[in-house]
Amino acid sequence: MIPPQRLVIQRVHNNNVVLALDARGRGVVVTGPGVGFGARRGVLVDTERAEAVYVPEDTSRADAAAGTLAQIPPVEILLARGILEQATALTGLARPETLLLPIADHLHHAIARAREGVVIDLPLVWEVRHLYPRELAAGRTALDMIEQRLGVRLPGDEATAFALHFVSATFSGEVLDRTVSMTQALAEIFDVLEEETGTRLDRESEAAARFVTHLRFLFVRLADGRKVTVAPALVGEALESSVPEVVRLAREVAAVLDATWGQHLSVDETTYIALHVHRLLSDAGHGH
Repeated sequence: MIPPQRLVIQRVHNNNVVLALDARGRGVVVTGPGVGFGARRGVLVDTERAEAVYVPEDTSRADAAAGTLAQIPPVEILLARGILEQATALTGLARPETLLLPIADHLHHAIARAREGVVIDLPLVWEVRHLYPRELAAGRTALDMIEQRLGVRLPGDEATAFALHFVSATFSGEVLDRTVSMTQALAEIFDVLEEETGTRLDRESEAAARFVTHLRFLFVRLADGRKVTVAPALVGEALESSVPEVVRLAREVAAVLDATWGQHLSVDETTYIALHVHRLLSDAGHGH
């Protein structure tokens, strides 16, 4: 049950979904078994029957959202709400109320695919694993909850899809764009290193995880416009003389980041990238 609040019904979609206006005049969707039974426009929502209130990002689309939710079985909507509560506890979602429709809709179609034996290729699985471990953990918890409640085990990669929903709720539009850029840049950097060295890198290795950890902090610094601590000049000189190929690769990585963020990386930052590239390739058995 949701906390008591003044919600005025605008449209009854079915017994379990109604469109309403909240005290701030926003269009919201209210779900719950029987919440629409015997109800009509202009009366208050019976909050004893209401289980969740969905507040769309664009409240002008609330009626369309209500129509979508009306097509989803109540048990799945309730499960989506439970998944959001767990994800909020694990990741501190800032605006879980904006995610009820996307999560319920994704859940509904994922269950249908699983029951039909349809498998889809989900992108960014590896990148999300390294960049957003908390959100991915929440996605895996979602899969466990689905199996427990509905008896359907979704493919493991579906945890990534849920994680991306959780990530999207954490950031504003501008920062979400950066997040997409981050995942794409990460994939591109590994592609560049593999192409330039002719070495197949194990992206699941500890060396790759360390490299990604460094890049993740670098991404944050670039997004915030902060510079790296000055690297000793001797370090850069030593790398240039002993492993010039690594320094060249570090500049290739820096070029990817330049293009992504529109910021020129300093010599110091490129030196740090070179150190991590050297370690990554050494662990991968690539000679210089």
